[in-house]
Amino acid sequence: MNPDGASDSPTAIGTSGTALLVPRWKPAPPPQWGPTTAASAASRWRRPSRKLAVAIAVPVVLLIIAGAVLAVTRPDLPQHRVLDTAVLQRQVLTVLRTDYRLNADTVACPVDQPVIEGHRFTCTAQVDGATVTTWVTVRASGQLDVARPR
Repeated sequence: MNPDGASDSPTAIGTSGTALLVPRWKPAPPPQWGPTTAASAASRWRRPSRKLAVAIAVPVVLLIIAGAVLAVTRPDLPQHRVLDTAVLQRQVLTVLRTDYRLNADTVACPVDQPVIEGHRFTCTAQVDGATVTTWVTVRASGQLDVARPR
């Protein structure tokens, strides 16, 4: 029995000696959401508007062009150039001996110093048996300024 008191069994209705079975319940209603046919499913997915496509495409194209221009005009930009430590130490030793006329024996500079204009670092040297420190500054053309040691 149903809650409304009706029977769940089908009722036989006869016409001209044949019996038809008719259910006493109603069929399920159609779904209230979601596609019901292939045509309505296709209409749910629309093409994006031209304004949206342009709003996305223009910045992407501009970024690609900017990257290409930077790659052509500044090929050294992505690379990280550093000073050769052995050459750097020889140059500092030469400056101490020739320009400052010091009796320098050895020079020790830190490794992997970047070639950036204005970058400043210290090197240590042995002058007359004492350890001294000198400042080294990188200039625009890759030249080095070596200060008088302390």
